[in-house]
Formats: sequence, structure tokens, C-alpha cells
Amino acid sequence: MLSILIPTYNYVCVELVRDLQQQAAGLGCPYEILVADDGSEERNKLENRKINRMPFCKYVELQENVGRARIRNILGQQAQYPFLLFIDSDAAVVDDRFLERYWTVKEQAPVVYGGLVHADKLPSKAVSLAYRYEKHAEPRHTVEQRMMHPYSAFRTFNFMVRRDVFLKHLFDESIVRYGHEDTLFGKTLKEEGIEILHIDNPLMNCGLDTNINVLNKTEESLRTLYMHRDKLGDSAGVLNAYGRLRHARLDGWVLSCYRLLFPVLRRNLLGAHPSLLFFGFYKLGYYCSVVCQEEKKEKRDR
Repeated sequence: MLSILIPTYNYVCVELVRDLQQQAAGLGCPYEILVADDGSEERNKLENRKINRMPFCKYVELQENVGRARIRNILGQQAQYPFLLFIDSDAAVVDDRFLERYWTVKEQAPVVYGGLVHADKLPSKAVSLAYRYEKHAEPRHTVEQRMMHPYSAFRTFNFMVRRDVFLKHLFDESIVRYGHEDTLFGKTLKEEGIEILHIDNPLMNCGLDTNINVLNKTEESLRTLYMHRDKLGDSAGVLNAYGRLRHARLDGWVLSCYRLLFPVLRRNLLGAHPSLLFFGFYKLGYYCSVVCQEEKKEKRDR
């Protein structure tokens, strides 16, 4: 009795749903596939409406964008079966035993995370930053590595959770902008002592953003991080790094360097051969700038 839940935004996921439906039909148990559209453009919705023609599949359209946290909560609340499998719409199935692997371990832990992989070759120079970043991280996300840090390694790209557990620990809907809803969900699971089982059952991440979109989303994510810093605590790496800088009184120096090097950093990160070292400094420097701006606003408002 499995509910496969796919939130989507401006992405056509008909092929993903078709592959999942074919595997689900072979499990020998009741199943459903629910796809919720978070206010996409009409051309994407037009294609995704084909999902309604597939057995036990349903495509639901939200009239407005509600964000990554709330749309997952909506899917979980609408699901009718006791096991929920959340999958991002830009995923692709890489073998015909994907659902079977989840099904065989469903009783072993309340939450199971399968992981993700990326193409062996760079798909396009336009996505070079996202590709380099993700491929560089892959060796740290093997099952063995993830089990060493089960909660910080958790991502919402591809995971199964018991419905009763999920309904007690929904995603925090106060996070309406991009970023960190998965970080906070993982932190909640840790605080509540809810076990995460990590298995080797990846999906392919096919929706890599262009370099400019990576920077835009990174900046939005860092603003989200500042807004929810008290909730996230030490579960976010940038917050930890910034805390050490602030303690050593080096945050002002990093901010000055960031502002001075900003044109160079952007030019590199938007190019064909982006530096991950530059990207790390860009994130830290941008967060320092967010803190500086917000603290100035607070002083003016006093």
C-alpha cells in the first residue's frame, strides 16, 4: 500500500511517472501516484495533464505557488496509503528495481533515504556550476558516508516515510522561499529520535539549474537561512562557518573581500569552468552581506 508523491514546478515529469507506474504495477500491492503542480506555466501543465490517463495516477494543479514545504504537506495529507514515497519531479529512474528496493526495507525504519546520482558527463556548459558541485559531493554521499551523518545527509529528493510519522512531523510551512526545508525536516527527525535508514537506491538528478539560476537560488537560500537561523541552529554549514568568523571578528574582513572580488567571482561562476573554491567563498561572503544589511535595518528601525 504505497503512495508515490511528486511535487513539480515548471517541469514535465510524464516519463518519470510512467516508469514509476510500470514498476508499481509489479509490486503486487495497492498503489497511487499523486503529482501536485505548484503553479507552473501553462505549457508545462499541458504536458503533465497526460498523467491523468495512466492507471492509478492523478495530476493536481494548484492555482498559486505555495512553496516546497507546503506542497509536500498537501501531498502527504491527500495520500491514502501508509507508506509515502516522495520524489522530486526532475528525477529519472535508473533501473527496474527502484521501487522493489524500497518495498523490501519498508518495515526497517520510519524514514528511508535512497540517494541520488548524476550523469557521468557534463550535460551542458550552461549547468557547469551545478554539475561540478554535485559531482564533487557524490563521494561524500555513499551509503557508508551518509550513515555516519544520517540526518545532515538527508535530502528530500528521494525518500520514503511512514504516513503516520509524516503527519506528526510535517514540513515547516513558514519556509515559503527557496531553501532549507529539507535541512529543517532532517533536524526535526533528529530531535524527535526518528531513525533514518540510508540505502543505495538512487535516482538520477536530471534538473540541474543553469549557472545564473544556481547563483540566484543560492542567494535566495541564504536569505532564507538568515530568516530561519534560530530554527536551523548548527544544522547548516554556512551558519557554522559564519559563527566561527564572527567569534574571531573576521566577518567584516570576509565581507570586504567579497565586495572587492564580487565581479571576479561572478564572472568565474557564470563561466564554463567555475571554481568550487570561489563558490564556497561566494556563499559565505553573500551571507555576511545579508547579515550586515539586516543589522543595519534593525538599527534604523529602533
